[in-house]
Amino acid sequence: MKADVHIVGASMIGPQPGFGRDALERVVAYDTHPMKAMEPDLSGYVDPMRGRRMAKVARISLGCGLQALERAGVARPEAIIVGTGLGCMESTERFFASVLQQDEEAPSPVAFIQSTHNNVAGQLALAVKCTGYNFTYLHRGLSFTSALLDAWLQVGREGARNVLAGGAEVITDDYFITQRHTGIWKPAIKSNLSVLNSTDTGALCGEGAAFFVLDNVPRGKDSVRIRDVDISWRGDAKGIVPHVKDFIRRNGLAPGDIDLVMLGPNGDAVQDRGYDPTAALLPQATVATFKPLCGEYYAANAFGLWLCRSAMVTGGLPPEVVLHGSARGDFRRVLLYDHYQLKDHSLVLLER
Repeated sequence: MKADVHIVGASMIGPQPGFGRDALERVVAYDTHPMKAMEPDLSGYVDPMRGRRMAKVARISLGCGLQALERAGVARPEAIIVGTGLGCMESTERFFASVLQQDEEAPSPVAFIQSTHNNVAGQLALAVKCTGYNFTYLHRGLSFTSALLDAWLQVGREGARNVLAGGAEVITDDYFITQRHTGIWKPAIKSNLSVLNSTDTGALCGEGAAFFVLDNVPRGKDSVRIRDVDISWRGDAKGIVPHVKDFIRRNGLAPGDIDLVMLGPNGDAVQDRGYDPTAALLPQATVATFKPLCGEYYAANAFGLWLCRSAMVTGGLPPEVVLHGSARGDFRRVLLYDHYQLKDHSLVLLER
């Protein structure tokens, strides 16, 4: 890399109250499924009249992205990169419902125009008048990490300044019901704070958005360096341990140098075992998890990155997410490891 890459601003909207903060205001327990994102007052970022006509994913992403830029002191980024697996599914469903109801004669084109996956990135670009690089990644569980990797390279290798990168997903009722038949979601409601004690399969579903501003110049004590990003598709978790070892080694570190490892168990008893070898590789590190707070969705690792940054900036984590070690500490080096369905594997190494 030609230059270091730092997170200089961040914002999150999800099932937990953290909008406008560097840490969660509190941890909210849910006994509902799926876990819905809390919508804060976005009137300072999204016109209320316009917001009512927008799909939820576009609305929360616009507010989240604009606040991340505001917190970084950036008026206009040089690039906007978004990762999403479903895109604006709500608008897609609305369009097809209109087609069916009007017998395919004269459906409104508005919902169709807003249904494209790149609608979120486009809305952000229009809001800040950014005419630069604008890209959307839709790679299932690698969607956000692909966007982050691209942003990391844009800043570190291409010399771009103030790149806005984020991940967003909203689960519609129809999508949840349809996918539930595949076994991906839990058949019965479980408390999110005890979901990792489950012995059955299926994940706890969630949704949310998180955005980050990346730059090559740190800004004060709240800046966090992204040292490396890695994505892979492996079919199962058997080969991930040597891959994690190589990932740590290529950054000139040893497993003992990692202070915190953030993992993505989602309550599926089979899939969650895929994280055990990585946790065992780092016995000295605090081991934490993020999906009991946000649920499982394609871009859930964006919330995971937000929680990693929160731990590094504030020196603490909610005790509810700590699996091993201390919830308080000087987390100087943090490893985020997540997989989706034991196939899409993401690694992010952060450093203060």
